[in-house]
Amino acid sequence: MLIFIDENIPQGREAFSAYGEVRTFHGRELKQADLKQADALLIRSITKVNAGLLDGTPVRFVGTATIGVDHVDQEHLRNAGIGFAAAPGCNARSVAEYFTAALLHLRVHRGLSLEGKTVGIIGYGNVGKQIARVAPQLGLKVLLCDPPLQQAGESGTFLSMKDLIAQSDILTTHVPLTKTGAHATLKMLNREALERFAGPKVFMNTSRGEVADGDALLWALANNKLSHLVLDVFPGEPHIDPKLADSADLISPHIAGYSIQGKLNGTAQILDAFLDHFKLEKKSAVKMPVPPQPVIAWPRGVDCETGMHHCVKHCYDILHDDIGLRRSLNDPELAKHFDHLRKTYPVRHQFAGFSVTGIPREENMARHRLRGLGFTVE
Repeated sequence: MLIFIDENIPQGREAFSAYGEVRTFHGRELKQADLKQADALLIRSITKVNAGLLDGTPVRFVGTATIGVDHVDQEHLRNAGIGFAAAPGCNARSVAEYFTAALLHLRVHRGLSLEGKTVGIIGYGNVGKQIARVAPQLGLKVLLCDPPLQQAGESGTFLSMKDLIAQSDILTTHVPLTKTGAHATLKMLNREALERFAGPKVFMNTSRGEVADGDALLWALANNKLSHLVLDVFPGEPHIDPKLADSADLISPHIAGYSIQGKLNGTAQILDAFLDHFKLEKKSAVKMPVPPQPVIAWPRGVDCETGMHHCVKHCYDILHDDIGLRRSLNDPELAKHFDHLRKTYPVRHQFAGFSVTGIPREENMARHRLRGLGFTVE
């Protein structure tokens, strides 16, 4: 069997080489001619899979090690009898930790008040549910909007988009990119939607760049509809708008879900689907690493949120990602830098691999909230 694997799928070669010959490729450079003898194709989100790529090839299975699937023409795969699998929920916890890091950074460095504020979660799938779990640990109240899930009978109290916008101080999107249908998400947050913002709000997008209209976001910033903007995704990636990126408080190159555990969960899920499709016996497994510095000392003389920010920053310094992308905004080869930052992204561990020591006895709230974020508290 000949298996083509995106070079950025961690442990891809190790996991799949037991079942055939593995060839790696750059996600944006794969061509139809490369797949003339391929049996399986394993990708990430930057590879567009459609008839133009697969027609005339012997590919029988496509797996994407991502939660999003808008880069795959699933109807074509079904019609061609090609198996398909994604990795839903694989990096949901990682995105929730990005959300946590971003808000604590804004709290400590930009004076954003969190306690008692309300976050509106647009999209209550795997990621949205994780956001809803961590938000109370930041002192936030939670509201939900997800019309498709609501119509499907999902338990929970859901609001319309209009009501969610009216009642939220912070908005965060966790939806797939859909271009048609009653609940299409393409440019869901457009000028009309942003004009309804009654006062300056925080907006964070970690789903797909095209969910929000870039020009509308710039208008909202200029017209006091947004107080803070956090963007991990952009319209037209990797050809992002430098003006939009420079206007945001925090930016990153589509890496919110890039914890090593989140990535490896994706590898493990498509491995299982691959084995099931080809009816193969399991001969390999994905190995989860441990952090090199797993113990965090609580800083002395700080308030709860500052101490939490210190612990989160030990695991994941979101400002490092911001600086790495921001320094390239005026470079003519910005798109190449965007992809390079994704390809060379350093190992980032999730909170569950860390323990916090030295919290004063009276800091019961800090203890409770850190445990709620996934830390072990000694």
